[in-house]
Order: sequence, then C-alpha cells, then structure tokens
Amino acid sequence: MNPIKNALKSLSVTTTNVIVALIFFIITAKITNPEFFGKVAIIQLLEVVTSAFFYFIPGQIITREISYLYARKEISKSVIGKFLSFPFLVLPLFLILLLFPNYVKLTIPYLFLYLLNGVMGSIMVGMDMFTETAITGNLFLIIRWGISIIAVLSHNIYLFIEIWTLGGIISVSMNYAFLSRKVGLILPSFDFAFLFKHFKEGLPLYLSSSATFLSSQGDRVTTAYLLGSYYLGLYQFSALVAGVPSMVLGALGGVLLPTASFYKALGKDEKKMSSISFRVLSLITFLAVIISIPTAVLVVEKFFPAYTSGIKVLILLLLATTLPFPIGSLTNFIIAAKKSLRPFLILSLLNGGLVLLTSFLLIPRIGIMGGAISQIIVSIISSSFIIIYALRTSTFILGRKETTLLTMMPLIGLYEVFIDPPYLDLLLLLSILFLFKFFKIITVDDMKLIQSFLPSKLKFVTLILKIIS
Repeated sequence: MNPIKNALKSLSVTTTNVIVALIFFIITAKITNPEFFGKVAIIQLLEVVTSAFFYFIPGQIITREISYLYARKEISKSVIGKFLSFPFLVLPLFLILLLFPNYVKLTIPYLFLYLLNGVMGSIMVGMDMFTETAITGNLFLIIRWGISIIAVLSHNIYLFIEIWTLGGIISVSMNYAFLSRKVGLILPSFDFAFLFKHFKEGLPLYLSSSATFLSSQGDRVTTAYLLGSYYLGLYQFSALVAGVPSMVLGALGGVLLPTASFYKALGKDEKKMSSISFRVLSLITFLAVIISIPTAVLVVEKFFPAYTSGIKVLILLLLATTLPFPIGSLTNFIIAAKKSLRPFLILSLLNGGLVLLTSFLLIPRIGIMGGAISQIIVSIISSSFIIIYALRTSTFILGRKETTLLTMMPLIGLYEVFIDPPYLDLLLLLSILFLFKFFKIITVDDMKLIQSFLPSKLKFVTLILKIIS
C-alpha cells in the first residue's frame, strides 16, 4: 500500500470536485433565483445529515477492519457482504423524508445510494483500491456538477435530482463491479451480531460525528438568528472559500487510516508512522496556508467583489480549518491502533457547547467576525485535546522536531492575521523552508523512505527534500 500514490489518486477527485463545483455554482448563481439555489443547498445538507446520522458503522471503523484483514490476506466476501448490508437496514429510516416537500421525497433513492456508495468506498480504500475509487469518484462528480447544469438551465429541480440519482446508480454499479472482480460476487449478508459488534465499537465516533454536525452549524444558525440572511450568506461564502485548502489536504490525509491500519497489522510502529506523517503534513500545510490566503483574497476581490467585506472572516476560517490539519491527522493513528474512541465523543460535545456559547457572546458584539473567532477557539481546544490524547495512548511522540512544529503553528497564524503584507509571503515561505532545514525536521532517512514510495514521474520531489533535509 503506497500512501503517496494513493494520495495523488485521491487528490485527483478533490481537484475535479473543486473545479467542476466552482463552475457549477458560478453558473447557478448567475442564471437561477435564490429559491432554486436554496433547494440545491438543502439536497447537499441532506447528504451531510445522511453521513452524520445514518452512517451507524463509521467509515473509519470499516476501513480499519478491512485494512487489517487485507494486510493479513484474510479478506473474504462474507465480511464485505456483512458491511454492505447495513445501508439496506437503514433504508426504512429515509422514509421520514416523506413528510417533507415533493422534491425532498424524491431524494430518498439518491440518499440511499449515497450511503451505500460511501460504505463501498470505505471498503475499497481498505483494500488499496484507490485507482478504482478515483475512477468512480471523478465520474460521479462530472455527472453531479457537470451534467446537472442541464437541470439548472431549465430551472427544473426534479430533473436535477434525477441526474444526481443516475450518477449514484452508475457509481454504485461500478464500485460493485470492481469489488466483485477483486473478491468474487458479493451479496449483502445480514449478520446482526457482526454489525452490532462494530456499531458498538464505533459508537463514540458515530455520536461524535453527529455532535460535530450540530456544532459545525452552530455559528451559522446563530448568525442567521442574530444577524439575518444577508450576513449568513456572507459568512457561508467565506466558509466555502476558506474550506478549499482543507478539502485538498483532506484528500492527502484520507490515505492515512488505511495505510496506518495496513502497516500496523504487519507489526510496524505507529509512533514512527505518526511522527513522519505529522512532520511531512506540517510542511505541506504551512506552504498551503501561505499560498492559499493571498490566492483566496485575490479570487474574492476579482470575481466576487460583493463579498470583499468578509475577507477578514475568510482568513480566520481558513486558518481555523487548515492550520491544525497535521494535528487532526493523528486521529487516524489512534483509530488504527484500536485505542478507546470515547474521548472523541466528549471532545465533540465540548466543541458543540463552545461554538454555541462563544457565538452567542461574540456575534452580537462584533458581527460575523465573532463566528470566525468562535471557530478559532474551538480549533485550539480541539487540537490541544488530540495532542494530549495521542501522547497518552502512545500513538505519537513529542520530540524536539514535533515541538518546533507545534510552536510554529500559532506563530504562522498570528503573522497571517496581524501582519501578512503580500510582498512578504515569499519571504515567509523561504523562512519556513529554512527552519525545516535548520532544525532538520525531515531527516535523510525520512527522505529515503518517502523516495521509496514516490512514483517515477515525481522523483523531482526528492531534490526538494534534499534541499531541506
């Protein structure tokens, strides 16, 4: 299982999503009314609700278990069939949507396919099938955001849902074909004892996911309640743009759980794996933050001048979601090492309470900036919690290099908020590279390990690593 090749395959899906979705939303915003745009947003919200509340066996648990079996060459059709059965058991719960307007009712088949496709994706990445998931992922996104423009042009929300459902059918069919080719014909197998065991094990993650959904919407709900729809739109747009760097980084981090689980099953030391991942991801994250902020500001000022008043909020949200990414990635190693997941439920509940409290305290006083500061506060507390728990579970080591990187994170954040003239961005970038070399954050041994995973077309990356190692 090659983490670098797999990350590049995942990145292709994220890149497609960013480009095609950007084109879709620009066209939709220009040729439709807010009512149609709002219906699209509701369908997207239902996707999030499905992932947060109907995913009773979290994808992380499925991926970890499949990765362990795959590493030991113990994978079987029966195990895959058992995991595939749980979306069918959840299907009756979607009938609650029959109480809502007609177009919402029609999303039931799509949302079921969306859940089933997610479970298939979790299984496939656990079996190192990143090429196959990239193929179906890119095709689905082209249908989802590209072909659905036909429905936008005709202002037909029902046609829009039908196109998304068609994309779901094609994606599920292709994933099923890929899985069947890999292990043989698979049929859902309703083993309630098996499902309950993994549901119970993943319950803290499931509850924390549900709590995270509520907390992530807390600042939006408070903004809408206290300031109205105009400021909510401004805040939502800022959050959308600010989330792009973390979305791209998420594609790179998405390979960590199956990779860590695979090599943990082979007896590798999770502390060494988490350490090198943390250091490499810190370098990528720091560079992403330095490049993303001026790029985002330029895009807003040039293409969306009506939203320039939200630029400061955008910067804070970008820092809150992107800068702690290396710390958040440590949760993959905690899950792979099969440590207790209950503390994450406590963390999610704490975050939810903090978002609501700080939003109600700050938004009436300083507007949407209060919502962004609320996210910064939650990000700091959440990151501190993960670091402490990773150290307590012995899945991470805090040496000189790791301490240096943790010190650099708030300093970069403070620089971007209070200083950050555009002409100094290049100087900051060079300073980061110099600090990595001076403190030998990435060693020669690390470089050799990374080089062993690099595809032949990316060997030039070795030259960059040699400069800073």
